[in-house]
Amino acid sequence: MLAVENLKVVYRGVILALDGVTLRVEPGEAVAVLGPNGAGKSTLVRALGGLLANYEGRVLDGRILLGDAEITHAGPLAPAREGLTAVLEGRPVFRYLTVMENLRAAGHRLPRARLAREIEEVLARFPRLAERRHEQAGYLSGGEQQMLILGMALLTEPRFLVVDEPSLGLAPRLVADLFQRLRQLQRERGLALVLVEQNARAALAIVDRVYVLERGRVVFEGRREEAERDVDVLEFYLGEGPAGYRQARRYRRRKRWV
Repeated sequence: MLAVENLKVVYRGVILALDGVTLRVEPGEAVAVLGPNGAGKSTLVRALGGLLANYEGRVLDGRILLGDAEITHAGPLAPAREGLTAVLEGRPVFRYLTVMENLRAAGHRLPRARLAREIEEVLARFPRLAERRHEQAGYLSGGEQQMLILGMALLTEPRFLVVDEPSLGLAPRLVADLFQRLRQLQRERGLALVLVEQNARAALAIVDRVYVLERGRVVFEGRREEAERDVDVLEFYLGEGPAGYRQARRYRRRKRWV
């Protein structure tokens, strides 16, 4: 199990980004972490991936456990060794390398014959990548780059896959297709998926449980069905206020959790 316990994170020693976040992810489970800009979602991803130091951040308190191993202060190699791969937002591919070169770089730890088989499986899952295998990654569309970064993540053979804002900048049709591919991969490979998103509607379609972050704190935790019935999640993340209320109100109702 992946467990985050009372995690507090600061940047540059003074900017509090996470204020006592606690969550858990069971093996094979799909979990969404929702929240607005500035809620601390990307900070959580960086902490899970051991990348806070790259952004002048550090953990003040709390811990991150992956199985029996504590990875709170262990740097970026420890999560990878324990089977956690974090995909950062912005589609960070090697822009001047081809699709195939990106995939080979991601799977460099695999034996050569096995790497070749795994790359062919990735290309079979994402046929558009197969068509553009010899083109530089920087010339791919946003959707194609997202497919590539997911393919690269799969070549690290993760047990826990953390994906930050995969829908960012994509058309709605591409978002729906990408999320269904994520769900299919999660089920077929038995991955635990942590989907960090602002697009609540798309995320809720494929996950089992939901956390909502605001101002660095967990303000909602529950199963997907509970999130879909929660008044605040409905209004502020799905745009579905109580019947007649949205048209009549003259002020914005405060969230119950703030």
